[in-house]
Amino acid sequence: MTLYPTLRRRALVTVVAVLAGSPALAGGRSIVGDWAPDPRQCRPVDGAVRIAPLGMAGDEFACTFKSVSRAGDVVTWRGSCSFADRSKASTVVAALQDDRLSVRIDGNALGSYRRCRAGSGA
Repeated sequence: MTLYPTLRRRALVTVVAVLAGSPALAGGRSIVGDWAPDPRQCRPVDGAVRIAPLGMAGDEFACTFKSVSRAGDVVTWRGSCSFADRSKASTVVAALQDDRLSVRIDGNALGSYRRCRAGSGA
């Protein structure tokens, strides 16, 4: 039957996607979630970013990643980022130090963030 190879392929893709997203942990701490310069104001218009295992988005950009790696408290993604006027291949690096996350896109600082508090608008 041709149905079973299709199901196996889908299951394999799902497992690979889950495992590929696992390095979005920094020093054993997940950085997946909502982050903002002020953790009490976590709306995109306030500068907040949402990090997923293979994606990141803010008010004026969105990134999708094909690969992710981790070295200690530093997570590096490779993929593409779209800005208001263009989309381009990008490397994004996030470094977690204490409770602060610094993010760089292609070497340019995006900002310093703290994890959003529950109910803070994200």
